Amino acid sequence: MKLNREISKKGTVIFFILLVAFLGLLYYEVVYLPLENEMASYDTTELDSEMQLEQARAMKIKAMNEEMAKNKGAAVGIVATYNNLKNEMKALNDIVGNHADTYNFSFEDPVGSGTTVRRNMTISFTVDSYASAEDIIKQLYSCEYRLLISDMTISPNQNDNLEEGAVDVNMNVTFFETTEGADTEEGIVWEDDGSGASAGAGASSSSSSSVSSSSASGS
Repeated sequence: MKLNREISKKGTVIFFILLVAFLGLLYYEVVYLPLENEMASYDTTELDSEMQLEQARAMKIKAMNEEMAKNKGAAVGIVATYNNLKNEMKALNDIVGNHADTYNFSFEDPVGSGTTVRRNMTISFTVDSYASAEDIIKQLYSCEYRLLISDMTISPNQNDNLEEGAVDVNMNVTFFETTEGADTEEGIVWEDDGSGASAGAGASSSSSSSVSSSSASGS
């Protein structure tokens, strides 16, 4: 009788061990493993999608930078006589202001060196698509007044995809003018010629101004 009770206890212990092992295996196969596989698949899909978006964005920006580099050596537009700010602002408004959803032009005082005057501007705008941004940038390159575009960035306005929705564009633009034939040199900030004195008449300290709009104006 004692031997039977010992066998019965051992059998019960073994049964519970086997039961726990079975339940653990069942949980692993039915719950844990499918959940892990689903999570791994989800993470991979998200990662692949993000990588594709980043690659597409990088390719577009690379293409735009190559276009900028190609146009740096091309002498497009006339070097207007100083002070040509009014005409330059009109050109910017025609190209950017009349087509962008929002825009901002921030410009510094013109800087003179010899007979050359550089007018640096920071331009930012938002348009409805990457294609619209590309069209505006191409028009800027073809502006009737000589300019140089640098430090340009293009980024999605609300999502992570340049191909869909509005985009934000930021860039530096430098217009070039000449003092040859100019009626005045007032407002020009002259670069130091190395002698400790600024060249040119009417030298002044640098300042900046800006023009912005929350919506595109009509032609």
